[in-house]
Amino acid sequence: MNSLYELDPKWQRLLTTGNFLGGLTVNEFVEEISRDHTLRVSSNAVFRDRETWDPKPFIRTFESTLRELKILQDEVRGRKGSLTEAVSQQELQQAQLVQQLARQLDQITAQYADLDTQLTTVTQVVAPLGDKLENAIRRKKMYSKSVELIKRYKEFSQFGQSKYIETLSGSTRWNDQIQAATLMKNLLVLAMKIETNSIQGTSDTTRAIEKYSEHLETNWLDQFNCAYRDNNFQRLNEIAMILNHFNGGINVITNFINQHEFFIDSNQIETDNANDESLLAGIKEKSLNPDHHQVVYQEQMVKTLAEIVQVVENESLIVSKVFENNFTYVLQLFIQRIFAQKLEPKIEYTLNTALSWSSLAYVRNLHGLHSLMGQFVKDLSEFFQEKLVTEDNSLVTAVEQCTSDIFVRHLFERSRYFDMERRNLESILVEKTNAFNLLHHKVIRLRSLTGRIKRNLDSGIEFSEDTNNTDGNQRAKPNSRLSQYKALLKKRLDLDSFPRFDHNDSVNDQVAGDGEQRLQGYDSNFTIDNVDAMLKCVVEAVARVMELVPNKANEYILELIEIMFMGIVGSYVDSALEVAYYEIDNADIAAATIDLSLLGYIATTTNILNYLSISMKSVFLPLLNNSPSVKKQIVELTNGNIKKCEYAINVIIERTVNVVSGKFVNALAKQKRKDFVPRTQDLLDNDTLPAVEIVSLLKSIHQQASEYLKGENFKTFLIAIGNDLYGLLLAHYGKFQVSSIGGIIVTKDIIGYLTEIDSWKIPKLLDKFATLRELANLFTVQPDLLDSLTKEGHLGDVNKNIISTYISNREDFNHENFISSVKNNFRQYTYN
Repeated sequence: MNSLYELDPKWQRLLTTGNFLGGLTVNEFVEEISRDHTLRVSSNAVFRDRETWDPKPFIRTFESTLRELKILQDEVRGRKGSLTEAVSQQELQQAQLVQQLARQLDQITAQYADLDTQLTTVTQVVAPLGDKLENAIRRKKMYSKSVELIKRYKEFSQFGQSKYIETLSGSTRWNDQIQAATLMKNLLVLAMKIETNSIQGTSDTTRAIEKYSEHLETNWLDQFNCAYRDNNFQRLNEIAMILNHFNGGINVITNFINQHEFFIDSNQIETDNANDESLLAGIKEKSLNPDHHQVVYQEQMVKTLAEIVQVVENESLIVSKVFENNFTYVLQLFIQRIFAQKLEPKIEYTLNTALSWSSLAYVRNLHGLHSLMGQFVKDLSEFFQEKLVTEDNSLVTAVEQCTSDIFVRHLFERSRYFDMERRNLESILVEKTNAFNLLHHKVIRLRSLTGRIKRNLDSGIEFSEDTNNTDGNQRAKPNSRLSQYKALLKKRLDLDSFPRFDHNDSVNDQVAGDGEQRLQGYDSNFTIDNVDAMLKCVVEAVARVMELVPNKANEYILELIEIMFMGIVGSYVDSALEVAYYEIDNADIAAATIDLSLLGYIATTTNILNYLSISMKSVFLPLLNNSPSVKKQIVELTNGNIKKCEYAINVIIERTVNVVSGKFVNALAKQKRKDFVPRTQDLLDNDTLPAVEIVSLLKSIHQQASEYLKGENFKTFLIAIGNDLYGLLLAHYGKFQVSSIGGIIVTKDIIGYLTEIDSWKIPKLLDKFATLRELANLFTVQPDLLDSLTKEGHLGDVNKNIISTYISNREDFNHENFISSVKNNFRQYTYN
């Protein structure tokens, strides 16, 4: 321990450059010195009892510490200066060294460039020498081979054979046999070049070489066949390689395919022949049935294709082992042979036989075979791509090409397929409409409806839909709403293609008396089910077109749709409407009843048109989204046919309403003048004969129309009938003188009409007949009430002339009891 004012050695050790402060901070160092010194002072007995603490030891200690730090600072500064000088010297040396190395690098780079130049010069000199060396080696080999060939040629020239080649060909080493094959191949080429008539013996030598070549190839082919029967794939591969060197392996490939049991098995050939005869036996009925719409598949053909797929899969494994790099080519030949020997004859036999049955059988079997072959191609393609790992698609292309070659002459000649498809569809539609058309052909030939439509179009007459028109159901409108269809309908109404008749009794008698052509009532041969069957045939034809000739599908679909409308609308619906018009046009107005079963044709026609419209929207038009022009043509064709039929229906309804009106007129003509001025009251209990007939007729009309017409069509028809009857009755009762008792009879008749009309539940008609009921009151009320009666209820809206006519028909109108004042009021009311 040092004296009180001396620095402790342990602190002196911390004031050196090697261990400065010993890891303590400055504050920690000062605190440690102070604390150490405080403990030392507190332990001294001299100072323990002193009241005053002496700071001198602390001051001296810190002075000693500062002195040591000053010494250390001087020492560090000296060392720092020396180190700085040393660093400067090292940096100078480093710079000098870098400059020296840079000069050396420049020298090395220059030397490398010189060496590169020299190497290039050497390469330019040596390269031609290398080429010359290679050419020399090649010529040496060719020379050696030429010498070898000349030796072998000399052997054949002298001995007719070569023991050396015979030894090689008989060797068990396949490399020796390849060498023999190569020699014989080259000898054949050499012999052909040397052979000339000017050198004796060259021809004989050539024949000897050819004969021996054939002998060798035959021997190798025999070995190949034996190895094939023994399933010795290694030997098959060796012989294939030998013959590939000999002549490209053409004969061994042909031999391999020809001797395959799939082509030479006698049992298989007999089975094939038997199958050809029975191939179509199971599908003839389906092929000829126009209502069978599923694709016709031949079970035997399905089995044959499945067998071929299995054979190709099995054989491809063998071919890949035997022919290695040539397996694709060999398999192509194998597949072509299958198509030529197995498939094409069956397909041609099937199509020719089906054609002998009918065009429908032909196109159906063509479609069925095309579908089967499409699946066959798909199966083989998937096998080639999944099992035979190869980037070459030649096998898939070969299968597709073979399939295309079979069908190309059947599909891409319009006369071979589509013309037949058209004729087939036309014949089916004719067949399905034949029963109806034959039964009514006399009526249809008259074209009464067509002529009527043409006359309407020429005169601008249309069927009135104005239910308030009481002057009849026709009116001339030069600018009618149907004028826009005029040109279209005239174009479709080809009257020149049918015989023209005058609409007279002689023609009617001829039609009615010839084979009972004029039939009464609805013919059950005209049904939507028949149209459905025809439409299914169209859909079937369209489906075939889309699969068989997709490139021309849009064009062909348009033609098929045109045929469909010609068959369904032109030859069926139009004919039915002609029959309906003829029936109503020749109805017996004098008969007590009227048969409206002809409305069945209209109801069925409406359903057919709706069905066609829905079918076009949901089935056909979506197929033509990629062809807007064709789609537009089909839309116009559909709309044109529908509008034509709608116009024809309007004409028939118009004529029906006219006939019914005629029956009303005929019934009203039976009204006696004394019916409404009876001398007794006995007649009050009975309705008049016209009223009885008309009410009965109204009931019959409503009952029959409700069976055939629905919705707005039914309502419109009844409104037209009611309007006509209202107009006729309005005029009818204005013609008769009516007594007070007769007024009651008139009222009873009108109530009968009103009761029947009320059952129709048509407010418009009910209001009109209620007006008629109030008009009847003009005959029964007291004269003094007439003025108020004409100003109340429905009569307030009735024409004053009509009211005047009714009042003037009162029996007491000219009676002296008819009060003059009332008569004057009535006259004043009339004139106002």
